[in-house]
Amino acid sequence: MKRTLAGMQDHTLVAVLLLVLLLALLYNLGGWGVIESSEARYAEISREMLVSGDWLYPRLLGIQHFHKPPVTYLISAAGMGLFGVNEFGVRFFLQLSLLAQALLVYLIAMEVFQSRKIAITAFVIYVTFPAVLIAARNLTTDSFLTTFELLAIWAWLRYKPEKKVGWLYLFYLALALAFLTKGPVGLIFPVLVAIGYRVAHATGKASVSHHFIAFLLFLLLSASWYVFLMWQDRQFVDYFFLNHIVKRYTSPETFSRSEPWWFYIAYIPLLSLPWSAILLLYLRKLRLLSTNHKRLFFLWLLVPLLFFSFSSSKLILYVLPMLAGIALLVSWLLHQLSPKELRIVSLFTFLYLGLLGIGLLLLRWLPTGLYVPLPLVGLAVLMLVVLYLIWRFAEIGVGKITAAALAFTLLLLPYSTHLLGANPEQIKSSEEMANLIREKGLQNRTIVVYDRLLPSLAFELNKDIVSISDQHHSLIRETQFERDEDWRNHLLRIQDKQDSVKIQALLQQQAVLISKRALPENRSWLIAPFENRKEVGVWIVYY
Repeated sequence: MKRTLAGMQDHTLVAVLLLVLLLALLYNLGGWGVIESSEARYAEISREMLVSGDWLYPRLLGIQHFHKPPVTYLISAAGMGLFGVNEFGVRFFLQLSLLAQALLVYLIAMEVFQSRKIAITAFVIYVTFPAVLIAARNLTTDSFLTTFELLAIWAWLRYKPEKKVGWLYLFYLALALAFLTKGPVGLIFPVLVAIGYRVAHATGKASVSHHFIAFLLFLLLSASWYVFLMWQDRQFVDYFFLNHIVKRYTSPETFSRSEPWWFYIAYIPLLSLPWSAILLLYLRKLRLLSTNHKRLFFLWLLVPLLFFSFSSSKLILYVLPMLAGIALLVSWLLHQLSPKELRIVSLFTFLYLGLLGIGLLLLRWLPTGLYVPLPLVGLAVLMLVVLYLIWRFAEIGVGKITAAALAFTLLLLPYSTHLLGANPEQIKSSEEMANLIREKGLQNRTIVVYDRLLPSLAFELNKDIVSISDQHHSLIRETQFERDEDWRNHLLRIQDKQDSVKIQALLQQQAVLISKRALPENRSWLIAPFENRKEVGVWIVYY
């Protein structure tokens, strides 16, 4: 009876934590403009998908864009369908994905360690990882992908002990959704965990037919969009397999995301502080893990680290599921520490968080180029006061450490939203430029952007824009899949004589021209039709 009541209390605590986290995540969610370049691309593709009703052919500024499968765009478009074409709408489901990840980390920890205390600790650790928070505040595929990967992992862990086929089907369904979110890379973590996970006393046995049917359903679902496109145009065969699998992994130039081989080894610890430091400090205690757990975490953490380190395309958000594994490992570790060791960890954690709080307090006066509104100074003071109260009155233990980290994170979320909103130029948002266009009553004119891909402006104005391509690499667009010539209404190449004539005619028709800094001398004819100009950061608006 006591165990049941304790379980109910723990579930209630998790529910309360989820609710508080949701409120913190939704607060001022639309308070800053979409950020160039990744978030702006995903937001604009989702907007165009919603406006056109075409759910299979993603378009970016009027041109088909097949770098990713459509799941992220569909989810983001659904958010805008509910809340309007705005930052809140496009980011809404991204916040729910973080809540789902946190809950899944809790559930996975329950299966792996059979301990509610370790599971709750893992929950808190995960939501306080800086990299996890970044993924949920900046729209890309990675947060949604991680959600589906963790769902697949949890389904497999539930399936293994009793071999109930429902969990098997959920495992393959989640794998298919991961595949439709980012392609084959979505299979890496779930499959490795499935290989590494062992249970001491498995009961039941799923028939071979269920495995076959579940796997067949996975193939049908995961390949559906790809096969559909390849059936329409055979060029997609080379495009997906060569460009987006082979070249992405082997060629640094393909997507301009080349980093040194040690990139993840250096940045994963930095973006998972203070937990990574605690793990490194007591690394020797990992010898106490069971053989099964050692195998599991070897395949969850070290093998993917090796795989992604050899990839030519690297971004820290590519390895988000690794942070879930780190959260589980650190949580287990904290519950193995002696009272003396916990005091040391507490001191380090509070010192680290306190220094961060002082940095945020002083940020207004530091030469960073950021504008820090005065109320944020008060919020930083509140962070330090809360940390002091927890340090002063909470008992030494795991709960004290996690409470401090969670409280700091919950206050950091509103601090960061207002800081981002106050610095549109630094985050490369087009919000100020869109506001100027609306203030001048220019939003109904044709918006023309010279030699830059600027999806954030199209999103902010909720309208299509025209791009003039001259020299910049961002306007080297993939037009080989276009079925007609409509895309030429969205992209004009200034060095093409026919397009040059179109540009001159277009600018004479009460258009708005936008350039990044001053135009080159040989392109000064572009601004001849305009009487006014206004500078917005590095951008110049001619009208």
